[in-house]
Amino acid sequence: MAKKSMIAREVKRKKLVQKYAAKRKSLLDEFNAAKDPMERLEIHRMKN
Repeated sequence: MAKKSMIAREVKRKKLVQKYAAKRKSLLDEFNAAKDPMERLEIHRMKN
């Protein structure tokens, strides 16, 4: 049986994934739409 802290950690991870899903999707779409490698680099740097 899993410890309660492990279960709580998984719940927290699921919440974080849901919270940032839209932002991640928009960044990935923008990254994939970029043709120029330098433009992709700028998008990658913007993400961090």
